[in-house]
Amino acid sequence: MQCEPILAQSKPIITNRNMINTMNNVPCPVCGRPTEHQIDGRCKECFLKTVTLAHIPLVVRTTFCSMCGAVKRGKHWEYQKFEVDDLIQGVIEQALKIDSQATDISTSIALSNSNPVIYRAHITVTGEIKGVKAESQLNTEVRITKETCDACSRMAGGYYEAVVQIRAEGRFPDEDEQQQMVKLVDEVVERQYQRGDRFSFITSAQELPEGTDIYLGSNSCARQACRLAVERFGCKYSESPTLSGKKDGKDIYRITYSLRLPRLVPGDIIRVGEDFVLVNRSAKMTTGLYLESGLEFSEHTDRLKDAKKVADVDEAENAIVVSVEQDTVQVMHPSTFKQVTIKKPAHFTGTGGEEVKVILTEDSIFILPS
Repeated sequence: MQCEPILAQSKPIITNRNMINTMNNVPCPVCGRPTEHQIDGRCKECFLKTVTLAHIPLVVRTTFCSMCGAVKRGKHWEYQKFEVDDLIQGVIEQALKIDSQATDISTSIALSNSNPVIYRAHITVTGEIKGVKAESQLNTEVRITKETCDACSRMAGGYYEAVVQIRAEGRFPDEDEQQQMVKLVDEVVERQYQRGDRFSFITSAQELPEGTDIYLGSNSCARQACRLAVERFGCKYSESPTLSGKKDGKDIYRITYSLRLPRLVPGDIIRVGEDFVLVNRSAKMTTGLYLESGLEFSEHTDRLKDAKKVADVDEAENAIVVSVEQDTVQVMHPSTFKQVTIKKPAHFTGTGGEEVKVILTEDSIFILPS
């Protein structure tokens, strides 16, 4: 009898889906629940119990300056131009501690207060830690202490580092010039304050017969104001330090800036050699008009030290133009009423019969531009 060969048979493959899941789901060693994916050897729920996404103290304290709104950071004051709510939120964000492993962080803060110095905050923080989404709901109380910052305290106490003395060369500055210079200093003070110089303030300003003295809390601000005055108005200045005390073993100086406006001002009539010039502007360069020809004048101000002022436009008198020729003009002298023939200036466009402003010198008469 011929026997059939015996063939090896494989075990049947189990295709029950529930059984596959049971094999893949490994029990969590902490809670025993089956899980397809473990984080640090735990299920997601047990892993989240071992981490804290964010935490914050129950009470957060901060100090504001009641005068300028500066915030105290440790031993230093910082000025930030924000609303109070924004400052409070900034304090909370600084105090909030986030897990170093967290990513994709999102924070929202809801503020409420029934007291101007106590704010309550509810904070919601969401993020991911090792790929697991996490959330923290936190509450804190922000308590505000109001103090006077060092800058405001110094301002109130009359503190100053520098004095800018507004003067003019060979004359007293007029009221309009002094106001322009004070406005310039104000401009620099505001700009430097916005840039973070908290001592950029005007302590006081004293009006004197010879000019104005401006006391400033910042020496840097005073120097920048003088430099701008040189650029804008052609001023000159010098520095004079005075020892005012010591701090941490170092000498402290106050600086006096002698700021001098140019000797010449718009409207001055000066004699340069044999010519008479109406000054329109005087800075590093002095510009204006030759009165006889009406042509433009320009010269370095330093080269006009010997130029003499003979009059100004406020001294002008009225005169009648009698006739006009191609290159000459006949004018009735305002005092003698005699007809005087002068060279026709380039700026004059009259035809005769009209009234003009003239400047009289010892032996000449000049028509001013209208």
